[in-house]
Amino acid sequence: MTLVADRVFALVWRIIGLAVGIAGCAVMFSTAMGRMMLVYFTMQTNLFIVALFAVLTVMTAVQIAREGRRGEAAHLNCSFQLALTFYITITFVVYWALLSWQNFDMSASGGGKAFVAANYIVHGVVPALAIVDWVLFLPHGRVARSAAWAWLIYPAIYAVFIFVRAEVAAPLYGTTRYPYPFVDVDIIGAWVAAVVVVMAAAFYGLGRLYIFLDGKTASRLLRSVPAYARAQRPCAKDSDAAADG
Repeated sequence: MTLVADRVFALVWRIIGLAVGIAGCAVMFSTAMGRMMLVYFTMQTNLFIVALFAVLTVMTAVQIAREGRRGEAAHLNCSFQLALTFYITITFVVYWALLSWQNFDMSASGGGKAFVAANYIVHGVVPALAIVDWVLFLPHGRVARSAAWAWLIYPAIYAVFIFVRAEVAAPLYGTTRYPYPFVDVDIIGAWVAAVVVVMAAAFYGLGRLYIFLDGKTASRLLRSVPAYARAQRPCAKDSDAAADG
């Protein structure tokens, strides 16, 4: 069940998300660091969302042509799509809570007006667009609580990647080997282990919060639109992929 059943609105929103995401990523990758930008969690998650919006745009356009304007908008597996939204939310939260108030510059060159704009896009606008797409167009109530554990796999792989990369690859810029100061062993030493544990717990909590809100939204829809609820096909939370298929 979704909050909005207007596929044209969904299509326009997704086209905007795709265009804004491409613009932000293009500027970031055009900086002095170029491909090194891929080391950043920010850019990886933004590329995930750009790819998501690209796929959803095509799926929604085809759906409108075949099924008309009204109805549930096209989407991917609910747990998978919400996981991507969860990852870009981590980008948003970590940047604004831990980095925005520091002298943190992903371009390693000071950037310019275009970079400043792109920085806000990848850390603020793209996350907001993805979150709103989840709220309005992704069916709610189809994600199991256990998904919060599975969602930690990518952040865990990313953590391993940045620590291994620091040992075997060239510095990102100057003598800096790590993409973020709060995981920089050269700066905070063994305290990185405690930071990783705390962040893992926080990410798990954020994932559970998303699933809780997803379920609550579904419950409100069931109560407020009973006729629509009766029309919904049965969907077991623990078999989300089957329900979406």
